[in-house]
Amino acid sequence: MKNKKLMLMAASAVLSLTIATNAFAASGTVDRSVNFRTAPNTDSSVISTLKSGTSFTVLSKVNDYWLKVSVGGKTGYVSTGYVSTGGTSSGGSGNSGSSQSSKADQVIAKALSLKGITHYKYGVNQAPTLLDCSSYVKYVYSFFGVNLKWGTRYQKDAGTFVAKANLKKGDLVFLRVGSSKEIGHVGIYAGNGQFIHNSPSEDGVMTSSLTSGYWASRYVTARRVL
Repeated sequence: MKNKKLMLMAASAVLSLTIATNAFAASGTVDRSVNFRTAPNTDSSVISTLKSGTSFTVLSKVNDYWLKVSVGGKTGYVSTGYVSTGGTSSGGSGNSGSSQSSKADQVIAKALSLKGITHYKYGVNQAPTLLDCSSYVKYVYSFFGVNLKWGTRYQKDAGTFVAKANLKKGDLVFLRVGSSKEIGHVGIYAGNGQFIHNSPSEDGVMTSSLTSGYWASRYVTARRVL
């Protein structure tokens, strides 16, 4: 009798665990290509690159920036900024407007926190103290699961195009420098016509206007990466 009771208790525990796991699991889809990693950080190894449209199962929500997922029988991690989730309780939608806005505010706060710490030097990527404009942007976004290459020539193709009239906080803005017609500078849109950037004239991080002053006529394009 005692053994039978123990077996029933064990079976009940397994059933409860199975129900809890199934209740948590949610489906998801890759919105744009994302690295499928071995750990929830950008320093971890890449298992593979998941293409847009790839389906996966959410196993758990690590934090606002990373999901633990299962794809093709393999388990790994993806950045929430590149995917959409549905179904039941992963703890929230991975790419909702509110979460995007919250993340953008955190990006801006991080960018501003480097004022007085980060100094400018062209062609240098020595975070956090000595960076150029694009390595500064790359460094800031690395804290939020967004992988950017170093250099405006690469960053100008990251994410998706966004028109100037539709800019949102956290978008990358690209500008000309001097009389050049080519993109030569990048910053982070902070809202209200302002952007944050690592400036050679300031020798560090500053906020400037896109609607007046030096940069007003030098805007070229923008990309959304959140």
